[in-house]
Amino acid sequence: MGRPADKGQAAKQSETSAGEFRAASGDFYRALVENVGDILTILDCDGVITYQSPAVRKAMGTSEDLLVGRRIADLVHPDDRERIERRIAECARVPGSEVLELVRLPHLNGTWRRLETRGCNLIGDPDVAGILCVSRDVTETHMLESKLREAEQLARFGHWRWVKGEPAPQWSRGVARILGLEEGQLPAAGDWYEHLVHPEDRDELLSQFIDAFETHEPVNSITRFRAGDGNYRYIKTYAYAEADAYSEIGALVGLAEDVHEEVEAELALKASEAKYRLMTEQASDVVAHYDAESKVIFISPAVEPILGRKAEEFIGNPISEEMIHREDFPRARDAFIQCITSGESVHFDYRFLHKDGHYVWLESTMRRACDTDGRQTAEVIGITRDISERKRHEMELLDARERAETASRTKSRFLANMSHELRTPLNAIIGFSEILRMQMFGALGHPRYTEYAQLINESGALLLDLISDILDMSKIEAGKYELHPETVDAAALIESCVRLVRGRAEENGIHLVKKIQCAELGGTLVADERALKQIMLNLLSNSAKFTPAGGRISVALTETEETICFAVADTGRGIPADQIARLGQPFEQIATDAALSKEGTGLGLALVRSLAELHGGSMAIDSELGVGTTVTVTLPKIPYCALPSSAPAAEPEPGPIAATI
Repeated sequence: MGRPADKGQAAKQSETSAGEFRAASGDFYRALVENVGDILTILDCDGVITYQSPAVRKAMGTSEDLLVGRRIADLVHPDDRERIERRIAECARVPGSEVLELVRLPHLNGTWRRLETRGCNLIGDPDVAGILCVSRDVTETHMLESKLREAEQLARFGHWRWVKGEPAPQWSRGVARILGLEEGQLPAAGDWYEHLVHPEDRDELLSQFIDAFETHEPVNSITRFRAGDGNYRYIKTYAYAEADAYSEIGALVGLAEDVHEEVEAELALKASEAKYRLMTEQASDVVAHYDAESKVIFISPAVEPILGRKAEEFIGNPISEEMIHREDFPRARDAFIQCITSGESVHFDYRFLHKDGHYVWLESTMRRACDTDGRQTAEVIGITRDISERKRHEMELLDARERAETASRTKSRFLANMSHELRTPLNAIIGFSEILRMQMFGALGHPRYTEYAQLINESGALLLDLISDILDMSKIEAGKYELHPETVDAAALIESCVRLVRGRAEENGIHLVKKIQCAELGGTLVADERALKQIMLNLLSNSAKFTPAGGRISVALTETEETICFAVADTGRGIPADQIARLGQPFEQIATDAALSKEGTGLGLALVRSLAELHGGSMAIDSELGVGTTVTVTLPKIPYCALPSSAPAAEPEPGPIAATI
């Protein structure tokens, strides 16, 4: 009776253990699925998500519960949608079939994540009942690959991998790009090198590859590869051996860099070195190479006809003080030091001792030498030429200039002295003719005497004005003109000058007007009043002379905080535009009427310009032929020199009559 009871109890215990095992196994697999890094997704035959593992939270930033029940095609990137729908349909039709796809799914932050997905049709499996998809986030890997492709494109290099036993390397897109080929055009057969490598370079490259497989030594060579256009390009190949798990060489991994332009440039440089050396040796200028202590490393043979010394005499020796003229050595030494320390190009001339004992004038340009990478070194390259003939001409020109300046000073002194000498008798002529004209001591006896006296007086006054202008111009040129600064009321000065000229203007039928705009700021400046009057009278006289009857002369006075401007405008004949630049130079006259041009000396505007510049101001001329001319004089209100605190009143110059009594 006891045994059946024991058997029943054992069976009951067995059923309980199996249930517990199944329950434990379910918990184990559930924990495994929920914590695995790969994303597990089950789709039905229509592509609707029936299960989503929690790993999707990290990849897409969303809960798995929000994805269950949605079509996977509605979630992927629009460009991937049609392809994914087609692949799901293909997989659903064939039980047990597998697909491998790269899809883009949106992250919660708005970015697209790339997932590599492998799907398997397990619709017939009752435990799965769908298409099981295992996905892995490869976004970072894809970004790295994109950066590698971009780097290959920008730097013009590519990578390759040749597995031992394979007929040819596996080439990257970068290798195809630098050769101007498509990836599919790169040879994959064992004779790949016959299609790509230059016949003269094949044996060397293959031997280096074979040695690398056997000796683990890296490959570093420059080889000519055939490009897509049929021409060969220089490709720098660097490869190293990749060991397998048994420490044996399993593959060669390498880089291919396009160095065609660099190699071509280097070959062209080497090919031209002989030509450049020939040019250096045949040039008339001396080409020299110095170290930092001025020792001569190289000097061209052109030095012999210039200095009478052979090039061998200089090699290895510094340029010593005994070779350069003692007055020029400090300048040459300082220039060389400046070139070494600052790297700047220097230019200087000096006298160098010829082998015969005389000095030769040389001109040198020196700069720091550069190495093959373009970096400056501590060495110096100098180009030197013989300028003895040029120096001789310069000295002749300097001597001629000194003679001309001496003659100009002599001329100015002569004009100044002669003007003083002429003014004395002219004052007497003018004074006595004035007495005769006015008949101060009784009648002259005949009316014609009065007319002659008037003519003598006017001619003397005109000659005195001319001499005064010449005297003033001579003083200015000789730097002897003295200004006597004082505070001047500009408006009052214009009023007095206009009164003096108005009579002559009205006699010629000219309307004279003035416009003064300086009430707010005062209209005063510190200047030589006599010089300012001479400026205004010269401008007004010029306008009156060249303005026809019925014309108009206007005088304007304006001011700013720092300057005062005098402007005299007329409606005269005007000046041709190409002649304006000549005005303001002594004895320059420009007039369309020959009779008018004979009335003056051409000193009026020259004096105006010179007196304005003595005050620190300027003169400007604006004119249009047939319309009129405007001359503007701008003077600073700030004193150009110190104003005397108590300057004695200037004695008036004696008039024509007073000078003779």
